[in-house]
Amino acid sequence: MFTNFKIDQAATFQGVAFLACEPKTKFNPIKGAPREQEALQDGTPKWEVQVAAIFKSQFRGVQSEVLKIGVASHRNPGEGLMPYTPIHLVDFEVGVMEKTKKNPETGEERVIGLQVWYRAAEIRPLTATGSKTRAAAETAAA
Repeated sequence: MFTNFKIDQAATFQGVAFLACEPKTKFNPIKGAPREQEALQDGTPKWEVQVAAIFKSQFRGVQSEVLKIGVASHRNPGEGLMPYTPIHLVDFEVGVMEKTKKNPETGEERVIGLQVWYRAAEIRPLTATGSKTRAAAETAAA
C-alpha cells in the first residue's frame, strides 16, 4: 500500500537549493558491471536530483535536510544549474509506501517499516518562476 501527498513548497520550506543531478540507475548485482539508467514505461529517463531543503519544524525550530527527488525527463533536469541555486520543485510530492516482509513458513506478510520517496515533474531556478516585478510589468505595458 502506498500514498502520495502533494507538497506546497512555499508553505513547507524556507528555501530549496539545487545540489546535484545524476541519472537514476537500475540495480545490478554484478560488481563492476555497467549500470543502466532507469526509465518510465514510455522510455522517459529517470534522474535523481539532490537538493538542500530548509524548513521549520514545529518541534525543533529550523531544520535542514538533503532530499533525493526523482524527476523524469528526456534531458538532465539540472543542466545549466550551479550548485546552491535556489529552485522551485514543480508538482512536488512525497510518497509513503509500506515495507513488508513475508514469513517463509506461513506466507503471511507483515509491515516492518515505511519507505519515503520524493518526486517532482521538473525543477526550475527561482528566477524563472518568479512573477514580473512591478517596474518590468509597467515597462512591458507601455
